[in-house]
This record gives sequence, structure tokens and C-alpha cells, in this order.
Amino acid sequence: MAGKRFSENHRLVYYDGDRTYHASIPMLVNLMVLASEDQSEELGVGSPEVLKYGVGWVVTQYLMKINQLPEIGSTIKLGTEATAHNKFFCERHFSVENEQGDNLLSVNSNFVLMNHKTRRMGKLIPELIDPYGSDEVKRLTRLPRVQKITDDQTTTAKQYPVRYFDLDTNGHVNNSHYFEWLLDVLPAEFLQTHVPTRLNIQYHKEIQYGHIVTSEVVKETDAVNKLVTLHRMTVNGEVYCEAECSWKSISD
Repeated sequence: MAGKRFSENHRLVYYDGDRTYHASIPMLVNLMVLASEDQSEELGVGSPEVLKYGVGWVVTQYLMKINQLPEIGSTIKLGTEATAHNKFFCERHFSVENEQGDNLLSVNSNFVLMNHKTRRMGKLIPELIDPYGSDEVKRLTRLPRVQKITDDQTTTAKQYPVRYFDLDTNGHVNNSHYFEWLLDVLPAEFLQTHVPTRLNIQYHKEIQYGHIVTSEVVKETDAVNKLVTLHRMTVNGEVYCEAECSWKSISD
């Protein structure tokens, strides 16, 4: 797989992090998307150009592998590359490195183009995809499916109303808010004593302004006895987003 690589540095400040003095997952998602936006601008296919076609980029899945969350006050290098595409989907990789060049976090993701009027995905537009230099393939590498919460499992849940300021320039809920909702349902004590090591999130339907989102979580252990949380976000009982996250204790 090949594509034009792009990178930029960012100094992490207080609002990028949480009470552990590390960058939060929602903020890292924002910064990675910003890097892809900056690459698009550099290639002449930024948001103003995309809007001319009446469409916007929408993510369908992220698979994150987290070696270490960067500390507040440090400078990180954000890297991104659009690696492959077919008629409807494109694949983009992200990376986060520290000042020594160590890989802290890597992400594989799939994106589609959504029509603003119909709110449906459509075929990729060559004028918007060609500048990235990604490989055209018949099938993209399939990311693993998220393990689902089963009906017999008892969940912990919270509800979140979708506010006007949760929306971005595409008119849909900003990606980072999904991560806030799925993680916030966990107890504060757990979040201060554990860090994620892998996070797989799939978006099934578009959460919209005015929706009341129910975020549910279940804790369990995997085949090698590691802690995993399963997540589900619903609106009026219909599943809109699912995720699974592996964790380790900060003391490990």
C-alpha cells in the first residue's frame, strides 16, 4: 500500500489531557483528524473544495493500537497517509510519535463520502481522491469486527443529549464525542487507574442533533485473561455505534 505521507508536530497543553496528565483519546482523535485536514489543504482538496461537491468525509471504523499515551507538555508528531481505496471506501493510517521517534499510537481507519442532502454515502469522486496518491484496489483489508454485547449481559448505562455544539462543519456529530460518550460511562476511579491498549470502534448509523444517546458498557476478560470493555450506543433502542476496548492497569 502506498500514498503520500504527511506529518506535523503538536505541543500538548492542558486542555488536550485529562486528570492523569496524559492526552485523552477524544483529543488525540481530534488532532489526528486535524492532521488529515491539513494534508488535504496542502493537496488542494480541503473542506472548501469538498463542499463544492455537496459531500463530506465520514469515518466508518477506527482500530487503535495504543502503546503509550503521551504526557501533557510534550511535543508529539502526528503522521497520516491515505493508503488505499475502492469505489466507495478509502483507508487511512495515522500515527503518533514522541520526540524520540517512538511509536505511541497507531490507527487504521476507513472513510466514505457522504452526500449532505441525502445523508447517504456515494461513490468516491476521483478529483477528491486522486491527489492523495493512494492505491486503487478491488477490496480493502477488512478491519476486525467489534465484539458485541449480548442480550443476556447486564450493562451499565448513561444517557447523553446531542447538543448543537456537538456538531461539526459537516453537520454531524464530531468523532471525538463518540469516544467521550463510550468512555464516560466508565467510573472515574477506573479511568484514573487504567489506560487503553486497543480500541476498535464501528459506526453503523449517523447520530444527529436532538437524539438522546444511551451509552452502555460491559466489563469482561478475554481469552488471555485481560480486561476488556464492550460498548454500545443506541438511539430509541436502535444500535448506532459499537466498540470494544482492552485495558491495562497504570501500575502494571
